[in-house]
Amino acid sequence: MKPIGIDHFANFAFLNHLKVSDGGKAAFLVKKANLAENGYDSDLYLWRDGQPVQLTDTGKVSDFYWVGEEIYFPAIRKKADQDYVKKGLPLTVFYRLPLTGGEAVEAFRVKSKIKSIQFVSASEFYFVADYDPKVEWALQTAGDDVEKAAALLKEEADYTVFDQLPFWSNGVGITNGHRDQLHSYKDGEITVITDRYTNVKDWKVMDGGRRVIYIANRYEQKKETPTQLKLYDRATSAIADVSMETPFVHQGITLLGENEILLLGSDQKLHGLNQDPNFYRYNFKTGERKVLDESHMHATGCSVGSDVKMSNISSPWHYDGKDTVYFTETIDDSCQLVAIDLKKGGIRPITEKKGMVVEFAPCEKGFLTLCIRGNDGIELFKTDLNGKETQLTHLNTHLTEEYAISTPEELTFTNEAGDLIKGWIIKPVGFDDSKKYPVILDIHGGPKTAYGPNFFHEMQYWANLGYGVIFCNPTGSDGRGTKFSDIRGKYGTIDYNDIMTFVDVCLDKSPWMDKDRMGVTGGSYGGFMTNWIIGHTDRFKCAASQRSISNWVSKSNTTDIGYYFNKDQIGTDAWTDHDKIWWHSPLKYANQCKTPTLFIHSDEDYRCWLAEGIQMYSALKYFGVEARICIFKGENHELSRSGKPLHRIRRLKEITQWFDQHLKA
Repeated sequence: MKPIGIDHFANFAFLNHLKVSDGGKAAFLVKKANLAENGYDSDLYLWRDGQPVQLTDTGKVSDFYWVGEEIYFPAIRKKADQDYVKKGLPLTVFYRLPLTGGEAVEAFRVKSKIKSIQFVSASEFYFVADYDPKVEWALQTAGDDVEKAAALLKEEADYTVFDQLPFWSNGVGITNGHRDQLHSYKDGEITVITDRYTNVKDWKVMDGGRRVIYIANRYEQKKETPTQLKLYDRATSAIADVSMETPFVHQGITLLGENEILLLGSDQKLHGLNQDPNFYRYNFKTGERKVLDESHMHATGCSVGSDVKMSNISSPWHYDGKDTVYFTETIDDSCQLVAIDLKKGGIRPITEKKGMVVEFAPCEKGFLTLCIRGNDGIELFKTDLNGKETQLTHLNTHLTEEYAISTPEELTFTNEAGDLIKGWIIKPVGFDDSKKYPVILDIHGGPKTAYGPNFFHEMQYWANLGYGVIFCNPTGSDGRGTKFSDIRGKYGTIDYNDIMTFVDVCLDKSPWMDKDRMGVTGGSYGGFMTNWIIGHTDRFKCAASQRSISNWVSKSNTTDIGYYFNKDQIGTDAWTDHDKIWWHSPLKYANQCKTPTLFIHSDEDYRCWLAEGIQMYSALKYFGVEARICIFKGENHELSRSGKPLHRIRRLKEITQWFDQHLKA
């Protein structure tokens, strides 16, 4: 078997954006790392005659849509269009791709940056586009003269002005004044529907294009978490508020009938942001509603971690036209395809295998699904209504067959609260039970996410280098219901105890683990916990803290979600109870640290701003503790999962060399 190398992730094909036409044609994108270009190539594939058929070879297809039985996709291909966009001006050009062969031809163009689109026909559709006040100002000031507007934007690029909260967003950049704005397009005529302060979220076109229902968040100075449900009527241009409650967090909508939807939402009164939402059958015309599930046990979407799936793309929920809606949900350590009964209520799983249903789309007698199973990467499956799966593609299977993989072994224990805590042990490749091995504890982010027994490149790489790797889902993790995931005001207490107990159980059950050669790492919340651990115990010989949190005061006032997320999670702010917010900050305990620690951070990480890593690094240096920081330019919070390939390699090299230096020397 071949050893797994530091760049092994680049061998994977990342399948995503699975979509099926009304006529049953299926297509998806395949993304692959391009080490030579330090990026990713993404092309369109059609599932035809039992085989994946590649339709494009540009490497630049980021999304596509079925319009009838034809494929439309956005691209900036012409040099004149590329030059226009380089001037800082928005443009989206859609091309129509013949499935019978031949070159894609331009279908239409819009001088906006389209973020999502829903077609009524080839000549009529609605779209959400980025509203940029700076671009609007430049064009108005220049009298729509493109060159003058470009000159104004170039001059303004030297200045950044904030007057709203949030003012930036991880993975997006500066968002001050920006909104996701709803538009209609019919026969070349564009109508702006929502105003400059309204941010449109989930939205659905109804009645053949006559109406649009959408979730909105309108703000001028500060964005709040409650949202509104709005209904646009094209005939009258009227927008009605059809919110189920006020205040309320409307999170998702699925069309059921003329005036009826399945609404996913939460009042967040019991468990704040951690509260798993309820499911409502809601008639927005009469106001009649029926709660279909209020167990707070259902975490919709996939929050199971992996570094070989590239992205979390949420498939549209599917209504079968009768009495069932299908969607994906994180259950324990896996993501499953599930169904909710619209008449009786209640949610039942369709799939039950370990791993992930990453995306799904309806097809004849069931679904096409993109799944991660066992030690494999993402593959296309046919899944029937009883959950029986038939694997259709084998684009990654050879990686499982040819490379040395150490399958995770499950380990559980019961914590002080009586909850079952689940974790896993990955033994070193070539394991010999007569030897002692160094061990790496890996802590997931969130904290409302989860680990599972699926393939993780970084963990398997370490196992191939002779490390044991251990990881678990402590209290606060997703997939076990709201009560389990709610650690508001408890960061660094029960979660820390769970993780430390897990380490003790691993050592007790595995005599081959060398307790004197243990390292710890984690990112985001895992970075917080790494920082917390080194301030509360010296049992680890070294640590690697990634995209971390060190000071809740600074994080609250610098990050994209900090101003509301941190108060919700810690239970206070610096002005109300400074002692509490400081007590939960790892920086408070930096004077107790002795563990050599590497810090990994990115300069465009607006979720856990660069200052968090720098503060902890500086404090350790101040107190004479061995420390190193590596800052990645042009990367954000997603560095380890979808960062530039060479940056992902350098990140893993930094961490591995740090562990080698302290655990193997």
